[in-house]
Amino acid sequence: MARKAATTTDEALNKAGPDKVKPAKARKGSKTTLSEANLVDLGPERLAAILLDLSSDSHVKRVLRLELFAESNAEGLALEISKRLATVGKSSSRINWRKRAAFAKDLDLHRGMIERLAQDDANAALDLMLDLLDLATPTLDRLSQAEGPIGDVFLAARDGIGAIGAGALPDPIVLADRIANLLRRDDYAQFGPVVNALGPLLGKKGQAHLRETLEKLLSARSIRDARSAIYRDALRRLADASGDVDAFEATFAPELRKTPLVSAEIARRLLEAGRPEDALATLHAGAPSEKSGRHQSSLEERSAWEEAMLEALEATGHHDEAQKRRWAEFERTLSIPRLRSYLKGLPDFDDVEAEDQAKGVAKRFPQFDRALAFLVSWPDLPAAARLVRDRAGEINGADDTLMAEAARRLEGAHPMAATLLLRASIQYVLTYGVATRYAEAARQLLEAESLSAMIGDFGEYPDHQAFVADLRAMHSRKQGFRTELEALGASF
Repeated sequence: MARKAATTTDEALNKAGPDKVKPAKARKGSKTTLSEANLVDLGPERLAAILLDLSSDSHVKRVLRLELFAESNAEGLALEISKRLATVGKSSSRINWRKRAAFAKDLDLHRGMIERLAQDDANAALDLMLDLLDLATPTLDRLSQAEGPIGDVFLAARDGIGAIGAGALPDPIVLADRIANLLRRDDYAQFGPVVNALGPLLGKKGQAHLRETLEKLLSARSIRDARSAIYRDALRRLADASGDVDAFEATFAPELRKTPLVSAEIARRLLEAGRPEDALATLHAGAPSEKSGRHQSSLEERSAWEEAMLEALEATGHHDEAQKRRWAEFERTLSIPRLRSYLKGLPDFDDVEAEDQAKGVAKRFPQFDRALAFLVSWPDLPAAARLVRDRAGEINGADDTLMAEAARRLEGAHPMAATLLLRASIQYVLTYGVATRYAEAARQLLEAESLSAMIGDFGEYPDHQAFVADLRAMHSRKQGFRTELEALGASF
């Protein structure tokens, strides 16, 4: 039998060919690589002995104990995790930088074990994950800064609690009290999303109890107190979970309801609830301010309000007014989404004429960068090339993203326009000594050289050699730029 086996092995090697046969040394080396497959080859008895020997390390010992419980006894695993969390909760000493990584590793081990426990006992796992979250504020208080691996463990626990809760059947009142208690101790304002994650578990009874508890806590606080903001945020999330728009609106002070961003948030919920007239009235009350000063609306606020207003106008049958607003907004900002929605709302064949009008608006737009971005993105590349040539003196090379993208789109059919954009970018970088863009400028100079072969007549602009000569005369001392060019095989 041994002789036959050897013959079979030789035949297999011959069939594999010399290229597929690994030398003995390589086979030996692969067996010493730390991998799951190689460790399996050691056998369970040998591995068990090694792990037992390593168990003098407290973390290894804890991993082994938890793994043993996880395989055999869900109740024992829950007890083991609970004991460890209780120990962490009793400690108040500072966690210095040397201990943070190990502490986070241990904490994350127990977080992961709670998730495994959920497969067998979701109710126990939910309780333990809430216990873990309860440790967040006192634990983070023991650090010099909340950001870092330890804080990340608590955020992971927060983000994973919804999946655990999906399989649990807790008492809604008890759960509401636990969430309220968690928010009462939320000094780092991290746990509002828990309301969203566990809201469905509360049901109407639990949601009502949590709302009542939070309102009592809120009434005992100053309106500008930091804790009040946490409670109001939780009440808003609770209102969203129950679909109660009026309760959501009530969490904002009357003066805030008249601001663009808040009125837009309320209006969107009113629209979803089938109350478009109320949404329209809310938006009118919170219209953006046109006056300059402290109360002037930001672009973000104005955009959010405008989007909600358009939706409310359409929902209430004011299509013509919505179209007027879309066009006015496009004329003011050259917004492509706003133009597309405007064109979509026009009768058949009217959109072609309107698109031509829109391009005319873009060509005359006072801000060159915004006009170029529109024409390149729409796209109308011939119009973009004409814009570059006609308004070359307005090109601002500061926007490296726009310059690079526009030049890339134009270089094929409009090399002169692409060259002017590249030159503007290079001149900006060298004039202002933007060292972080020297490498990019060097590549752009070589791109401009390549494009010069495609340009028959530079017209009023210097050809490539003259452009480089001017750069050399003005910026010969920019050693960083020279170094980047040399790295590309060019000189300056």
